[in-house]
Amino acid sequence: MLGGGGSSSATEFRLERSFRLRLYMFSGLVAFALIAFVIQLFNLQIVQGTDNSLKAEKFVRKSETIPAARGEMFDRNFLTPETSMALVSNYSSLDAVLNTSLLKYDPAKVKNFLQEFARTLSIPMSYYEEDLLEPKFSKKIKTKKPFVLLEAISKAQQERISVFDNISKYVILVPSPRRIYKMGPALAHVTGYIGKPSKTDLLTREIKSYQWLGKDGLELQYDSRLRGTDGFRIQKRSSEGNIEEERVVEHSTPGNNLVLTIDKDIQLAAYKALKGARGTAIAMRPSTGEILAMASNPSYDPNVLSGKSRSERTAHYKRVDANGGFLNLAIQSKFPPASTYKTLVALAALESGHKVDYTPDTSYQCNGSYTLKSTFAGVPDQVFYCWEKGGHGTNDLAHALQKSCSVYFYNLGYKLGSDPILTYSRLFLLDQKSKVDLPGEIAGQVPSPAWKKRIYGTRWFDGDTINLSIGQGFMSVTPLSMTLFYAGLLNRGQIYQPYIVNEIRDPLDNSIINRTDPQRLSDIPIQSSTVEAIKAGLRLVVKNGTAAFVLNKPGLPDIAGKTGTAQTRRRGSSGSNHAWFIGYAPANAPVSEQVLVAVFVEYGVGGAAGAAPVAREMFRAAFPPGSFKRTAEIPETAAPVAPENVQ
Repeated sequence: MLGGGGSSSATEFRLERSFRLRLYMFSGLVAFALIAFVIQLFNLQIVQGTDNSLKAEKFVRKSETIPAARGEMFDRNFLTPETSMALVSNYSSLDAVLNTSLLKYDPAKVKNFLQEFARTLSIPMSYYEEDLLEPKFSKKIKTKKPFVLLEAISKAQQERISVFDNISKYVILVPSPRRIYKMGPALAHVTGYIGKPSKTDLLTREIKSYQWLGKDGLELQYDSRLRGTDGFRIQKRSSEGNIEEERVVEHSTPGNNLVLTIDKDIQLAAYKALKGARGTAIAMRPSTGEILAMASNPSYDPNVLSGKSRSERTAHYKRVDANGGFLNLAIQSKFPPASTYKTLVALAALESGHKVDYTPDTSYQCNGSYTLKSTFAGVPDQVFYCWEKGGHGTNDLAHALQKSCSVYFYNLGYKLGSDPILTYSRLFLLDQKSKVDLPGEIAGQVPSPAWKKRIYGTRWFDGDTINLSIGQGFMSVTPLSMTLFYAGLLNRGQIYQPYIVNEIRDPLDNSIINRTDPQRLSDIPIQSSTVEAIKAGLRLVVKNGTAAFVLNKPGLPDIAGKTGTAQTRRRGSSGSNHAWFIGYAPANAPVSEQVLVAVFVEYGVGGAAGAAPVAREMFRAAFPPGSFKRTAEIPETAAPVAPENVQ
């Protein structure tokens, strides 16, 4: 009995201890849960109380986004937003939005309303063709997404909607910011345009379906800086859809403003001068890399592409696309540099003069052609012609540049060989992108013997060097990269990265958020004597050489530069040639005061005929009367000739 009682007591003790242990654990868990609950309650009610209250209110009431206005763009003469004309700005308009809640979010009822709305406002149902595609349409209605009936409605449309009760009670007029491009097509390839996001945009970019985003140019390049931050308001509506209460919870913040390096007067002059031609024109400060103008033609109207008429947008896009108008020829095309490249050949020869016994005074005779002796038995000699059939006589470097004598550079190129020419082409970055702050830039092509072997399966011949020496053959450059070569020449070997956005400013207080400082891309050692020898020849080109007929005129500053005429595969007539001119002014001013202009015109006959007249208008805009003083005249050594006869 005693043994049994002891065993029973021990068992009871163990059970009691186990029960207490479980009770303690349960109590601990309850206490822990209560503490966690209190902490979370404190966090939700006190720490995040305001945010959670707004979130709750969003669910209880209708929340509407307030789209942010995109930042504006100004030219280089910007002072303040109030006193400076914006190149790109915003204006407010009204969108007609269907209140689908009154139609019980029923796709069939919405379709019936659309037919009545279109009939009342004389809108073809084809306007809504894309919106009505299934299953996208039904999904949009059932998920209660806003259905925009018309964007940027006119005053007449607004009045017509209000007159008819059968549609007005279902329609809400919502304010919406719009984009306006003051210079339109003249600056389109720089500004770009905005549009609705595509499926790819929604997947790859931080963008919401209702937002407009940059599609090209600076609008695309600086989209995140221009877009701003949307706000939202909370609305309480009656069962009939009328607004009973509205409260703005967060105001939208406009995007940052951009101050460009663009001079609107030079830009407009460039675009007007290019009208009727396919080409591009660039103006820049060689000492900093600032782009003063960049025009490309054909162009497009960003006001139409950023507008609210879907039919107009579609028609304009198709027309521009078919004409190649979206291509920014300054950075998205490459061509043989033609005679503008003779300057680089001269530079390579002067810098290698100690190796090949060459100086600016070295002369070659031109009788209209150059014969390359064949080194292969049975293969005839090859004859290369100068553009002047009668020849240019005997010339040194300066006068060879003045007359653009091809025979002179055939001799010089053969004597020098291809290696120095190609080496300096790469040093001056002709085969690289310039890193300008615009999307879609391509690089030029600098060939080599290894490249030719890989592409064509043959070695590099002396004839290839002869063609190279006048900027023909396998060499191809973008207009901007060739502009940078001349900028590097004027800067004695220093090349600065070109840029278009000078400052990013806060839209609220106009403070500077970011300012672009000139960035050096390359620094090539060049002798001062080399630069001066070439500049002397470039000055003669405009004084009484190939460009004198067009650019040596009263009312213009002293200009120096080089014409170029690139032969194409459509040989036979002068109308198949591309035209170049690259020059700078004032010719004898410090580089910090100079403006460099480059013009390329497809099938422009010749450099003096097709490109130099565009440059003339740009120089006139850059140097209005009274802003410059012409220097003493350089003695003439030859009479100017008509531009259609020269390169």
